[in-house]
Amino acid sequence: MKIYFYGSTETVTGSNILLEDNNSKILIDCGLVQKERTCDIENFYPFPYDVQSIKAVLLTHAHLDHSGRLPKLIKEGFKGYVYSTPPTKDLAKEILLDSQKIINQNCQELNKQRIYSEEEIDKLLERWQTINYHQPLTIDNFNIEFFNSGHILGSAFIKINNLVISGDLGNKDKSLTQELEPLPNVNYLVLESTYGNRLHKNLDTRINDLEKIIEKVIYEKRILLIPTFALERAQEIIFDIQKLIETKKIPDIKIYLDSPLAKKISRIYEKYPEYLNHNASVEILTEGLFNNDYLKIIENDQDELEMIKKQPPKIILAGSGMIMGGKIVKILDQYLNNEKLSILFIGYQAPESLGRKILDGEMKIKGEILTLFSYSAHRDQAGILEWVKPQRFNLKEIFLVHGNNDEKKALQTLIMDSLALKTTIPHNKENVFEIL
Repeated sequence: MKIYFYGSTETVTGSNILLEDNNSKILIDCGLVQKERTCDIENFYPFPYDVQSIKAVLLTHAHLDHSGRLPKLIKEGFKGYVYSTPPTKDLAKEILLDSQKIINQNCQELNKQRIYSEEEIDKLLERWQTINYHQPLTIDNFNIEFFNSGHILGSAFIKINNLVISGDLGNKDKSLTQELEPLPNVNYLVLESTYGNRLHKNLDTRINDLEKIIEKVIYEKRILLIPTFALERAQEIIFDIQKLIETKKIPDIKIYLDSPLAKKISRIYEKYPEYLNHNASVEILTEGLFNNDYLKIIENDQDELEMIKKQPPKIILAGSGMIMGGKIVKILDQYLNNEKLSILFIGYQAPESLGRKILDGEMKIKGEILTLFSYSAHRDQAGILEWVKPQRFNLKEIFLVHGNNDEKKALQTLIMDSLALKTTIPHNKENVFEIL
């Protein structure tokens, strides 16, 4: 079997892996390349393989950097089927449809034709089959099993013969999703490295840290602005703030969610309580995910005006999580020179993003900048190592992807030094490897 790496080798985004066994080929993920724009210029290049020769696509999860080029695959002649868990299909549909506006805007900026249309999304959904965790699937000589990766609702790492492809691995102690399953007995592993050189601080005290931040916001009458991803991060942090209010650990405070996509995604969470951990599942089955008087979901321009005019203290959540477009840009423009602004970053900020520029001080704001990366949906360096270690005597080689160079090199050194495992970093020009 040969494995080809066609994405997320030089950056975090654009996941795209091809497996070939004799004359049969399957893809794992087909994600959008995202840099300064949601849709980078690389997305317009032809696929580096014969699209019509691909038998199937296995999708680890719904995030755009893993799913965003699937409609382009259809447009270029893919005739096979896409396989994922049921929540992943529902979530990907909403994300692909919602991203059309900003992708089309990027196309205009780059003076390019649309990368794909809603028609290709519809055709894609017709060729999409769902599969549950641990439900056997065989495609020619590929024996396939999906495992819970604990990253977002319905996310999976995928075992294919003697290989596991990790997708994105979920953080520990999350409020909504179930925990990451153990790594099964395999000889080869394709491993994400998003936080390969970092540790998430205060995993055990995350809720307490959030409580202290909000108490300060209330006491000082501040505006807490949280750039957030519509999928998982918005649901998780609102879930935790609700708990803090309901248990009287913080006073009531007005929360605004300015993300139509987050509202749609929340309904999908309510549809699949069996994919959540026990506490979240019980909560959703009895009360729904968002069901209170202090949360306002922005529906129209009038609601947005009310949100802006509302005197602090207040909490505003809006996308995108890395401030690469969406509602957050318009809101930030309103408060950029307000000393009462507190921006709270709770997730990864890509090097080219506006979020990273603010975080690194390249773009100045008058308010304060806060971080709470224990809300990251990705495992940190220690968590990744902990997941790999039990299989150290079975693994022959690990391939690191989905990380920037510093992250990958740090994780490579750690794995080789502490586990004595061959660890390879694929590159765009050296992207094919044989797996025995």
